[in-house]
Amino acid sequence: MARAEIFDGRARLTFAEPVGSGSVVDYLTVRVEGPDLSASRQVYAGWESGFSGLAVYFETLVASWRGWDGEQVFESIEHDLRIVATHDGHVHLEVRLRESTEARGWQVRAELRIEAGEQLASASRDVAALVRR
Repeated sequence: MARAEIFDGRARLTFAEPVGSGSVVDYLTVRVEGPDLSASRQVYAGWESGFSGLAVYFETLVASWRGWDGEQVFESIEHDLRIVATHDGHVHLEVRLRESTEARGWQVRAELRIEAGEQLASASRDVAALVRR
């Protein structure tokens, strides 16, 4: 799989171009797109297991598809990707993508609202297929 996309009809979150050695994906290009917005960044995982933690994050959301209290957070080691999930019958993904190499670098935020059932499960399968070789 070359990419994993989550689209809510308005905003799109794309994970693509996995780079790594063996079965570990160390880098992903992350793109956030919406009305009048397009930003991308190559994000470094920074863990021995690479981006498998991102797959586990989405699998955890799917396992709790009926709802959870508070926030479920995924953040890259360099803090250039942060995803905060909340649930109110739908899953809200607040995505922050930022330039972490500059103290005053750029930053964008977008929110996607997706169905807690099949749409979330499909996104989870696509992310897992991308980051687990």
